[in-house]
Amino acid sequence: MRLFEWTIASGAAGRAPLSPIGITDAQPRAEARMLEALHAVPDGAVARGWVTVLSYGNDRRTYDRLDTPVEVVRDARGTVRWLAGRSGD
Repeated sequence: MRLFEWTIASGAAGRAPLSPIGITDAQPRAEARMLEALHAVPDGAVARGWVTVLSYGNDRRTYDRLDTPVEVVRDARGTVRWLAGRSGD
């Protein structure tokens, strides 16, 4: 079974780091949730987000990370720059 993990990481001087994460069943949904989390980062903070494809090994009850097809950076002004991929690309 394939799943999609979305994550962001951010931190500004004097603030606690923000690192939300989630798992969903579709890459477009993971991208949307990652972007929502990026836009929630406080102004002035730089953040990075990515989506990773996971494979659930039912026989081992573990997840294997297969690929990171999406990676973005949000600058301190809030501009998001796609470094790699988007669903449908």
